[in-house]
Amino acid sequence: MEAVNTFIKRITVWLPARVALGAMAWLGFINLFMVRINLSVIIVAMAYCHNITGGDVGENQSDTTTTTGALQQGEFDWSETIQGLVLGSFSYGYALTQVVGGRLAEVYGVKWVFGGCILAGGVSNLLSPAAARLHYGALIALRVLQGLFQAVSWPSLYVCLVQWIPPVERPRFIGYVAFGSTLGTAITLPLMGLVVDALGWAAAFYISGTLSVVWCVMWALFMHSTPAQHPRISPEELQYIESAIRTSGTSRMGTPRVPWRRILTSLPVWAIIFCDVGTAWGISFFFSQLPTFMKNILGFSIKENGAISALPFLCRYVGAVVMSSLASWVMAKGHLSILNTRRVFSVIGMIVPAVLIVVLIQVGCDWRATIAIFCIALFFNGAISSAHFVSVTDITPNFAGTVFGLSNTAFSIMAFIAPVVMGSITDGQQTLGQWKKVFWVCVPMNVLTVLFFLIFASGTVQPWNYHPEETTDPAATTMITANNPDEMEENMKEQLTPLHRNTEDK
Repeated sequence: MEAVNTFIKRITVWLPARVALGAMAWLGFINLFMVRINLSVIIVAMAYCHNITGGDVGENQSDTTTTTGALQQGEFDWSETIQGLVLGSFSYGYALTQVVGGRLAEVYGVKWVFGGCILAGGVSNLLSPAAARLHYGALIALRVLQGLFQAVSWPSLYVCLVQWIPPVERPRFIGYVAFGSTLGTAITLPLMGLVVDALGWAAAFYISGTLSVVWCVMWALFMHSTPAQHPRISPEELQYIESAIRTSGTSRMGTPRVPWRRILTSLPVWAIIFCDVGTAWGISFFFSQLPTFMKNILGFSIKENGAISALPFLCRYVGAVVMSSLASWVMAKGHLSILNTRRVFSVIGMIVPAVLIVVLIQVGCDWRATIAIFCIALFFNGAISSAHFVSVTDITPNFAGTVFGLSNTAFSIMAFIAPVVMGSITDGQQTLGQWKKVFWVCVPMNVLTVLFFLIFASGTVQPWNYHPEETTDPAATTMITANNPDEMEENMKEQLTPLHRNTEDK
């Protein structure tokens, strides 16, 4: 074990500890979504579809269906409704343990909570082929169980965020690291398409599961739940991190009891929840239904399907990186307060894609224009990394895991409702006209939920965040004031200086 520690120390001595943490978490989120959404590609090869519209599926044929037999012979005779249930089953369990997972990470630390959730996903993938061949109900049950364990992933990340990452760096951390989940999707879709095409659908599950287990070993060696527990962190970085998180509202008196009534009656909390619900519907289409749309309407093969379907997710990751960096810059320069930054980027991330969906509906079956619009829409959707996705840490550092668990529960409920609704709309009617109905629902969902966020969101720490025995004034402990751009810029410079000096010394 001493040799392992020496090796790890040698390769991390020149790297800030939180950067190494970010790299590991980034790989974790890539893997997390690989084992979560690979089924959306694999199921195209597992099941065959009886109802495919013959001939041109353009505007004139959008309301008629001609059965021409299965487009691709699969191993399982599952209808679109059954496929929707299978695809949505992960979210059935995922919706149940979000809050529990966030609270577990707050109390017991993120190392084993986050690591255990990815291990569970890997084991589930290794067992998936046997479950599917037993009965689709067994696969659904296994996916529900996988969702139960992996629900802790995002809430525990937010606990890690408030314990490890200074507030000025949090938008970038969300954009680069947490949206690694989107990059994971971009990698998974073409990779799974190639694996299925070359080795069969079962091999795709086995490869995904094995990668999860390998990552878990690395995580156990490198990760520590708090900076103070890290044996190789520099004194300068430790002081910088702990000073920054204290001034952002993190309690110094242990983990406070959860003020459930005040959380559940907080309008800023509900603003985050509603915006998450709006995000869930549109993202559910891309996670679960895009490969089916690409096959049945645009006519792509399984190999082409994965590669083309990945492009929008790659654009979303690039968008998250660009937008989160832009958000950090406009706050550092004092151009926008925290609250107004969250508002502006919520509009970019939600309203712009809604407008593009309206444009998409007019495109018809032009696959080039369709893919281009998908890519542009998800690029701008990456802006949510600097909107409600990080707003949780603005209002409650002490309960970031719990509150994000509530928000992600709402997201998950919508995520398992959406594939079933989409499947029922297109069941037996794989036509452009039916898919347009799916797209139309996204528009009001995005617009109404972001309006609620614009009205009720907050950029300051809420009074109920603090330990009952603490006497600290919430307004005084807010790292960046919402109404004083000059003070905001100066505070950011002061916090960034130790980071730069620490890096240069190394």
